[in-house]
Amino acid sequence: MLFKKLGKLITPVLALAIMLGIGGCEGEVSVTTADFSEAKMALGVDADNRPVNPTTVFAVDTPEIFCSAKLSNAPADTEITSSWVYVSGEADLTDYEIDSYTLTADGTRYVEFSLSVPDTGWPRGNYQLVLSINGKENETLEFTVE
Repeated sequence: MLFKKLGKLITPVLALAIMLGIGGCEGEVSVTTADFSEAKMALGVDADNRPVNPTTVFAVDTPEIFCSAKLSNAPADTEITSSWVYVSGEADLTDYEIDSYTLTADGTRYVEFSLSVPDTGWPRGNYQLVLSINGKENETLEFTVE
């Protein structure tokens, strides 16, 4: 009888330990309070990195494409990665990572990401900007170039 009661208690505790990554496995689970909100693609950003002229459609000759996002509750040494992806369109590429950049940030503030036009202009098509926090995808913004 005692073992049945212990079994009912141990099973949920063991399941929780496995979900939290403390069950003795090699991999680590990164838990963070950091989060993105108010993420927008834009033609520019202001001095506080807030979006200026938000849009999801850009011209082939747009000099630079921006993203502004509010980072909240980021502990010290939070790693933020932006990954610019050409999804599909006139170029003979699919899901091609154009560029990726990682920075370290903390606190609550607006952060800015940007990518300059290639020498030959932006290929027409569909794009994504994937924002990750400590290696975990947090936000994906879609935009097009026409």
